[in-house]
Amino acid sequence: MESTFSSPAEAVLKREAGVPGLLTPPADLDRVYELERVVEFVRDVGCQRVALQFPDQLLGDAGAVAARLEETTGSKMFILGDTAYGSCCVDVLGAEQAGAQALVHFGPACLSPPARPLPVAFVFGQRSVALELCAKAFEAQNPDPTAPVVLLSEPACAHALEALATLLHPRYQDLLVSSPALPLPLGSPSSEPGPLECFGRYFPLAPGRHLEEYGAFYVGGSEASSDTDLDPDLSRLLLGWAPGQPFFSCCPDTGQTQDQGARAERLRARRWYLVERARDARVVGLLAGTLGVAQHHEALAHLRNITQAAGKRSYVLALGGPPLQACNFPEMDVFVLLACPLGAPSPTTFW
Repeated sequence: MESTFSSPAEAVLKREAGVPGLLTPPADLDRVYELERVVEFVRDVGCQRVALQFPDQLLGDAGAVAARLEETTGSKMFILGDTAYGSCCVDVLGAEQAGAQALVHFGPACLSPPARPLPVAFVFGQRSVALELCAKAFEAQNPDPTAPVVLLSEPACAHALEALATLLHPRYQDLLVSSPALPLPLGSPSSEPGPLECFGRYFPLAPGRHLEEYGAFYVGGSEASSDTDLDPDLSRLLLGWAPGQPFFSCCPDTGQTQDQGARAERLRARRWYLVERARDARVVGLLAGTLGVAQHHEALAHLRNITQAAGKRSYVLALGGPPLQACNFPEMDVFVLLACPLGAPSPTTFW
């Protein structure tokens, strides 16, 4: 049963964390890290101390990026490389400890609102996308030009979606292009109701249309990946997308596509299995998986009220490494991780 609905314990113990990636050539730093836009942000905010947050795989470039930004802006840069929880969340606590007046977040981001107000710029990076190959892959998987389809992507490929849509629009008229739901700058006035915000993205739906009507074409990932290595962003899309609607992923390098329907069904089956385990549990461990996301205290209190109303005992735990340290509490029947949408670990169950 465990191998069907969760990752084996051995996979967790063998998984490497924090493996640094390859160094970016100095000539490519400006393009890869969008330093011109970052410099403009720092100057617009007018801050003298800036925190730079990098995920583990980008830490090798952190020193060179910080040095170049200090030279260009004259502001002091502080590198945040060891976030308490997921690197996708804005580390406002670390920025406050450094006395930073603004933060630049590099790499994948969940775009969750931070617990404290702080000017933030997001740099997803720009992964190269073979537009012609992806367009041919789209046409092969969507032979009906009238079928409604949404273009999705991993954050680093979001820059290419409009160009891909331009190649497809002459034939496909009911094509929707999503975009990252970047937070508004601090102090921005409340605007008129905008496009639908869901899954950390904006969907510019026409009046009377619903997202459940659309299939999905996701640009990102690699040609083949197992369920245990599935990107958290793609996982939440598969779990939340309307069942029965087609969902294809496309490798941006080769145009190789995968039908994600079966994988979505496995993820839904695992989720329902875990829901039933939680329903049967008598003692629940509530894992605080983030301290930097807005209203995490309120969410935690809500979970405690739910467990109490269901006649269960609950304990709140704040652990630095939940998958391993949770094993020290055998009296818990089930653990519930409270985190951002991308903060959950790879499909792993803590029992």
